[in-house]
Amino acid sequence: MTRLSLSDFHVSIGRRHVVDTIGFDLQGGSIMAVLGPNGAGKSTFMKGLCGLRRARGTVRLDGVDLQALSPAERASLIGYVAQDTTHLSVRLTVFELLMLAQNGDRRAWKAAPESTRRAEEMLALLGLERFAGTMPSVLSGGERQMIALALALVRRPKLLLLDEPTSALDLANQLHMLEVVQDYTRRNAIITIAVLHDLNLATRYADACLLLARGRQVATGVTKEILSAAQIADLYRVECRSIDVDQGRFSAIYPISVLSDGVGHR
Repeated sequence: MTRLSLSDFHVSIGRRHVVDTIGFDLQGGSIMAVLGPNGAGKSTFMKGLCGLRRARGTVRLDGVDLQALSPAERASLIGYVAQDTTHLSVRLTVFELLMLAQNGDRRAWKAAPESTRRAEEMLALLGLERFAGTMPSVLSGGERQMIALALALVRRPKLLLLDEPTSALDLANQLHMLEVVQDYTRRNAIITIAVLHDLNLATRYADACLLLARGRQVATGVTKEILSAAQIADLYRVECRSIDVDQGRFSAIYPISVLSDGVGHR
């Protein structure tokens, strides 16, 4: 089973440590939500994991030191969906992009035989068949987010990193995307880490949470245990209430008020 282990993990921009001393272990089949206020370092942390920011420390995926791998080797293990989807503004159709994602490192002109089948399966999985012949540049932000997820999954990563994957999606598509991600993570025993702002999505879909504030790890653990009213108040400076939903399968969190020192003081 896939295992991810981080210890003493730092991410730097220039000479400054933006994310400092992160450590945790995750098993395959699990989803971790990364939560925290604006400026906490969530996106920087994700970029450090996938190699887009300079990072130090230990990051092992199934015993392999990701820090020691070449960019191509790391990309073969990690699927990354960024907030910004401008990289999809190319003169290729969605189907062509799915083929390229699988064969970009091949030296031969001919695509691998199974590539067409995998591209078709991924379009069907995410309900994107109607966009197969369309260029992503003409689609909405939410549709491009779904396509970015398809491009990450079609390569069958062991580690899936999602940076605010639902930010441009309506409610129905938020649920659809995260249900697909949850099912794919479970069935394929991969590890998914997702930056989320919606605490209710975290309680519903994430097995574990990593809480960040000012680039530091505040807490890590089982979602329902970590996202207590006291912890949310301390992290976000917002008073909340929580109720069990669906016979306690997850919690619904609703805000009451901003604490007196909450805005502009974190």
